Amino acid sequence: MVSYKRFLHPLHNLIKSQQAKVLQLHCITLFPEQLNHFLLKGLIKRAYENKRFLFNTVDLREFGKGGHKKVDHYPFSHKMGMLLRADVVFDAVTSIEDYKNMRIIYTCPKGKVLNQQLSKALFKSNKDIILISGYYEGIDERIFDVLPIERVSIGDYIVNSGDCASAVIAESLIRQCEGVLGNPDCIEDDTHFNELLESPQFTQPVRFLDQSVPEILRSGNHNAIKTYKLQEALKNTVFNRPDLMGKKHVNNEEKKCLTRIIKEMAVKKSDT
Repeated sequence: MVSYKRFLHPLHNLIKSQQAKVLQLHCITLFPEQLNHFLLKGLIKRAYENKRFLFNTVDLREFGKGGHKKVDHYPFSHKMGMLLRADVVFDAVTSIEDYKNMRIIYTCPKGKVLNQQLSKALFKSNKDIILISGYYEGIDERIFDVLPIERVSIGDYIVNSGDCASAVIAESLIRQCEGVLGNPDCIEDDTHFNELLESPQFTQPVRFLDQSVPEILRSGNHNAIKTYKLQEALKNTVFNRPDLMGKKHVNNEEKKCLTRIIKEMAVKKSDT
């Protein structure tokens, strides 16, 4: 069988031997170098170099058929668009050592829409993950009969390459790895991680044109700042993404904040 090209951390075997589970991602793509360079930059590149996760790219073209290494063909019954061949994708997946014990994800508009809950579930499954980038009009349906592939969509819009979706899924997983962001609070505070949109954020200068940073954020009163941020996050979510509130369990502190928001709205309405 053809060996696949991959970008594999030089300490791969040492890392696998360690007891602590390290996230390992295999991305099957037609553009391994481009995907590798796009994903491995900034904090993620540093985390990769520090062995916080493993990332491999599998060149789908190496498993192509014939002298031209074709990976696609016309669909039966009509010649509109192209489909990835099932045999090519199958050979690429099965070339990965221990693939039977991994979760296999195919980027596809027919799948579950990716959200933070799904990303957390994938991460907490503690399984290595294979990501198959979708191209053209899709993939021969028979591949889903022979491999336990899960379809995942990144949203109701169209992009030219499934590599975009693979990168989104990969980054959403990688940033959950310990040590990637440095401060775990950065993850906890993120929009969607705690089911609320973030509160407004400000930096220097204190005064910009006729706008000033809210005084409470400069007060040094940490409890007051925490309450303020929670109330503003709730306000953002209620007005901009009310659908998120329908999925959230509201605790007592959040109920008090919501009550204050409603009272503020009532006062503003009476003033007008």
